[in-house]
Amino acid sequence: MRRQEAAWVGEKLHTLACPDVVLNIGSGSKRFREVSKPYINGEIFDPLTRRGAAVVHADLKAGEGVDIGGDLFDAGVQARLRELHPQTVLACNIFEHLTKDCRERFPAVLDALVPAGGVLVITVPYSYPYHADPIDTLYRPCPEELCACFPGYEVLYAQVIRSESYGQEFVAGGPARMVRKVLRMFFPFVRPKRWLSHAHRMLWLFRPYELTGVVLRKR
Repeated sequence: MRRQEAAWVGEKLHTLACPDVVLNIGSGSKRFREVSKPYINGEIFDPLTRRGAAVVHADLKAGEGVDIGGDLFDAGVQARLRELHPQTVLACNIFEHLTKDCRERFPAVLDALVPAGGVLVITVPYSYPYHADPIDTLYRPCPEELCACFPGYEVLYAQVIRSESYGQEFVAGGPARMVRKVLRMFFPFVRPKRWLSHAHRMLWLFRPYELTGVVLRKR
Protein backbone atom coordinates (compact mmCIF):
# COMPACT_ATOMS: atom_id res chain seq x y z
CA MET A 1 0.00 0.00 0.00
CA ARG A 2 1.29 3.42 -0.94
CA ARG A 3 1.24 6.46 1.34
CA GLN A 4 -1.28 8.40 -0.76
CA GLU A 5 -3.48 5.30 -0.97
CA ALA A 6 -3.50 4.89 2.82
CA ALA A 7 -4.32 8.57 3.25
CA TRP A 8 -7.22 8.27 0.80
CA VAL A 9 -8.66 5.22 2.57
CA GLY A 10 -8.31 6.85 5.99
CA GLU A 11 -9.92 10.07 4.80
CA LYS A 12 -12.92 8.30 3.27
CA LEU A 13 -13.48 6.11 6.32
CA HIS A 14 -13.38 9.20 8.53
CA THR A 15 -16.39 10.61 6.68
CA LEU A 16 -18.47 7.55 7.62
CA ALA A 17 -19.96 6.43 10.91
CA CYS A 18 -17.45 4.46 12.96
CA PRO A 19 -18.11 0.70 12.73
CA ASP A 20 -17.95 -1.63 15.71
CA VAL A 21 -15.78 -4.16 13.83
CA VAL A 22 -13.42 -3.57 10.90
CA LEU A 23 -12.04 -6.58 9.02
CA ASN A 24 -8.77 -5.99 7.19
CA ILE A 25 -8.21 -8.76 4.62
CA GLY A 26 -4.70 -9.33 3.32
CA SER A 27 -3.35 -7.42 6.28
CA GLY A 28 0.27 -8.48 6.25
CA SER A 29 2.19 -8.66 9.51
CA LYS A 30 2.31 -6.15 12.33
CA ARG A 31 5.85 -5.25 11.25
CA PHE A 32 4.62 -4.56 7.72
CA ARG A 33 1.87 -2.21 8.94
CA GLU A 34 3.81 -0.48 11.71
CA VAL A 35 7.49 -0.55 10.69
CA SER A 36 7.90 -1.13 6.95
CA LYS A 37 4.89 1.03 6.08
CA PRO A 38 3.93 2.82 9.31
CA TYR A 39 1.58 5.18 7.48
CA ILE A 40 -0.86 2.26 7.09
CA ASN A 41 -1.50 2.22 10.83
CA GLY A 42 -1.11 5.96 11.12
CA GLU A 43 -3.60 6.86 8.40
CA ILE A 44 -6.12 4.02 8.69
CA PHE A 45 -6.12 1.80 11.76
CA ASP A 46 -4.96 4.09 14.58
CA PRO A 47 -7.75 6.61 13.81
CA LEU A 48 -10.30 3.79 13.71
CA THR A 49 -9.25 2.36 17.07
CA ARG A 50 -9.25 5.84 18.61
CA ARG A 51 -12.85 6.18 17.45
CA GLY A 52 -13.71 2.91 19.19
CA ALA A 53 -13.60 0.35 16.37
CA ALA A 54 -12.23 -3.15 16.90
CA VAL A 55 -9.87 -3.98 14.03
CA VAL A 56 -9.34 -7.61 13.04
CA HIS A 57 -6.43 -8.42 10.71
CA ALA A 58 -6.68 -11.49 8.47
CA ASP A 59 -4.03 -12.82 6.11
CA LEU A 60 -3.14 -15.95 4.17
CA LYS A 61 -0.16 -16.56 6.46
CA ALA A 62 -0.28 -16.59 10.24
CA GLY A 63 2.15 -14.27 11.99
CA GLU A 64 2.57 -11.50 14.52
CA GLY A 65 -0.32 -9.09 14.26
CA VAL A 66 -2.43 -11.48 12.18
CA ASP A 67 -5.59 -12.33 14.12
CA ILE A 68 -6.93 -14.91 11.65
CA GLY A 69 -4.65 -16.77 9.26
CA GLY A 70 -5.74 -18.94 6.36
CA ASP A 71 -6.96 -19.09 2.79
CA LEU A 72 -9.92 -16.78 2.27
CA PHE A 73 -11.39 -19.26 -0.21
CA ASP A 74 -11.52 -21.98 2.46
CA ALA A 75 -15.06 -22.46 3.82
CA GLY A 76 -13.79 -22.79 7.39
CA VAL A 77 -11.89 -19.51 7.22
CA GLN A 78 -14.90 -17.79 5.68
CA ALA A 79 -17.08 -19.05 8.52
CA ARG A 80 -14.65 -17.65 11.13
CA LEU A 81 -14.65 -14.27 9.41
CA ARG A 82 -18.44 -14.15 9.18
CA GLU A 83 -18.66 -14.80 12.91
CA LEU A 84 -16.96 -11.44 13.46
CA HIS A 85 -19.96 -9.62 11.95
CA PRO A 86 -17.80 -6.82 10.51
CA GLN A 87 -19.56 -3.64 9.44
CA THR A 88 -16.58 -2.55 7.34
CA VAL A 89 -14.34 -4.81 5.25
CA LEU A 90 -11.05 -3.68 3.67
CA ALA A 91 -9.56 -5.61 0.75
CA CYS A 92 -6.60 -3.56 -0.43
CA ASN A 93 -4.23 -4.69 -3.17
CA ILE A 94 -5.49 -8.27 -3.38
CA PHE A 95 -7.31 -8.57 -6.71
CA GLU A 96 -4.15 -8.34 -8.82
CA HIS A 97 -2.55 -11.25 -6.95
CA LEU A 98 -5.40 -13.70 -7.64
CA THR A 99 -5.61 -16.12 -10.54
CA LYS A 100 -8.46 -15.43 -12.96
CA ASP A 101 -10.65 -18.12 -11.39
CA CYS A 102 -10.14 -16.80 -7.86
CA ARG A 103 -10.54 -13.20 -9.01
CA GLU A 104 -13.94 -14.00 -10.49
CA ARG A 105 -15.02 -15.68 -7.22
CA PHE A 106 -13.57 -13.00 -4.94
CA PRO A 107 -16.49 -10.50 -5.12
CA ALA A 108 -18.92 -13.18 -3.88
CA VAL A 109 -16.56 -14.08 -1.03
CA LEU A 110 -16.36 -10.45 0.04
CA ASP A 111 -20.09 -9.95 -0.35
CA ALA A 112 -20.75 -12.86 2.04
CA LEU A 113 -18.80 -11.00 4.74
CA VAL A 114 -20.56 -7.65 4.42
CA PRO A 115 -24.00 -7.17 6.04
CA ALA A 116 -26.72 -5.01 4.53
CA GLY A 117 -25.69 -1.41 5.12
CA GLY A 118 -22.07 -2.46 5.59
CA VAL A 119 -19.11 -0.84 3.83
CA LEU A 120 -16.56 -2.42 1.51
CA VAL A 121 -13.27 -0.67 0.75
CA ILE A 122 -11.18 -1.94 -2.15
CA THR A 123 -7.98 -0.68 -3.75
CA VAL A 124 -6.25 -2.13 -6.81
CA PRO A 125 -3.32 -0.88 -8.91
CA TYR A 126 -4.42 1.02 -12.01
CA SER A 127 -1.23 2.33 -13.64
CA TYR A 128 1.40 0.33 -11.82
CA PRO A 129 4.40 -1.93 -12.52
CA TYR A 130 4.55 -5.70 -12.25
CA HIS A 131 5.01 -6.85 -8.63
CA ALA A 132 4.82 -10.58 -7.94
CA ASP A 133 3.57 -11.50 -4.47
CA PRO A 134 3.90 -14.36 -5.36
CA ILE A 135 2.11 -13.56 -8.64
CA ASP A 136 0.84 -10.45 -10.37
CA THR A 137 -1.75 -11.01 -13.10
CA LEU A 138 -1.51 -7.36 -14.18
CA TYR A 139 -5.21 -6.91 -13.46
CA ARG A 140 -5.55 -3.12 -13.53
CA PRO A 141 -9.25 -2.08 -13.45
CA CYS A 142 -10.49 1.50 -13.57
CA PRO A 143 -12.96 2.60 -10.85
CA GLU A 144 -15.98 1.90 -13.06
CA GLU A 145 -14.80 -1.64 -13.82
CA LEU A 146 -14.19 -2.39 -10.16
CA CYS A 147 -17.59 -1.02 -9.10
CA ALA A 148 -19.25 -3.19 -11.75
CA CYS A 149 -18.02 -6.28 -9.86
CA PHE A 150 -20.39 -5.33 -7.01
CA PRO A 151 -23.80 -4.57 -8.58
CA GLY A 152 -25.65 -4.79 -5.26
CA TYR A 153 -23.70 -1.89 -3.77
CA GLU A 154 -24.08 1.87 -3.68
CA VAL A 155 -20.94 3.70 -4.79
CA LEU A 156 -19.88 6.15 -2.08
CA TYR A 157 -16.47 6.99 -3.52
CA ALA A 158 -14.68 5.83 -6.67
CA GLN A 159 -11.44 7.45 -7.74
CA VAL A 160 -8.04 7.01 -9.32
CA ILE A 161 -5.54 7.76 -6.56
CA ARG A 162 -2.36 9.45 -7.74
CA SER A 163 0.93 8.59 -6.06
CA GLU A 164 4.55 9.58 -6.62
CA SER A 165 6.64 8.44 -9.59
CA TYR A 166 9.36 5.81 -9.41
CA GLY A 167 11.90 8.57 -9.96
CA GLN A 168 10.73 10.38 -6.83
CA GLU A 169 10.73 7.11 -4.89
CA PHE A 170 14.20 6.29 -6.24
CA VAL A 171 15.73 9.60 -5.09
CA ALA A 172 13.97 9.49 -1.72
CA GLY A 173 15.66 6.17 -0.95
CA GLY A 174 19.03 7.87 -0.54
CA PRO A 175 22.41 7.39 -2.29
CA ALA A 176 23.19 3.91 -0.93
CA ARG A 177 19.85 2.49 -1.99
CA MET A 178 20.11 4.19 -5.38
CA VAL A 179 23.48 2.50 -6.01
CA ARG A 180 22.08 -0.90 -4.98
CA LYS A 181 19.13 -0.53 -7.34
CA VAL A 182 21.36 0.44 -10.28
CA LEU A 183 23.70 -2.49 -9.65
CA ARG A 184 20.71 -4.83 -9.36
CA MET A 185 19.90 -4.22 -13.04
CA PHE A 186 23.04 -6.15 -14.04
CA PHE A 187 21.91 -9.39 -12.35
CA PRO A 188 18.61 -10.52 -13.95
CA PHE A 189 19.36 -14.18 -13.19
CA VAL A 190 19.24 -13.57 -9.41
CA ARG A 191 15.60 -13.81 -8.25
CA PRO A 192 14.29 -13.06 -11.76
CA LYS A 193 10.75 -12.15 -10.63
CA ARG A 194 12.14 -9.46 -8.34
CA TRP A 195 14.44 -8.27 -11.13
CA LEU A 196 11.51 -8.03 -13.56
CA SER A 197 9.52 -6.04 -11.02
CA HIS A 198 12.43 -3.64 -10.56
CA ALA A 199 13.02 -3.28 -14.31
CA HIS A 200 9.33 -2.69 -15.04
CA ARG A 201 9.29 0.22 -12.59
CA MET A 202 11.55 2.14 -14.96
CA LEU A 203 8.46 2.79 -17.10
CA TRP A 204 7.20 4.93 -14.21
CA LEU A 205 10.44 6.85 -13.81
CA PHE A 206 8.76 10.15 -14.71
CA ARG A 207 5.05 9.35 -14.38
CA PRO A 208 3.08 8.71 -11.19
CA TYR A 209 1.87 5.40 -9.95
CA GLU A 210 -1.94 5.31 -9.92
CA LEU A 211 -4.37 3.13 -7.99
CA THR A 212 -8.10 2.54 -8.18
CA GLY A 213 -9.95 3.07 -4.91
CA VAL A 214 -13.63 2.44 -4.25
CA VAL A 215 -15.81 2.65 -1.14
CA LEU A 216 -19.11 0.83 -1.49
CA ARG A 217 -22.16 0.37 0.73
CA LYS A 218 -24.20 -2.80 0.50
CA ARG A 219 -27.86 -2.19 -0.23
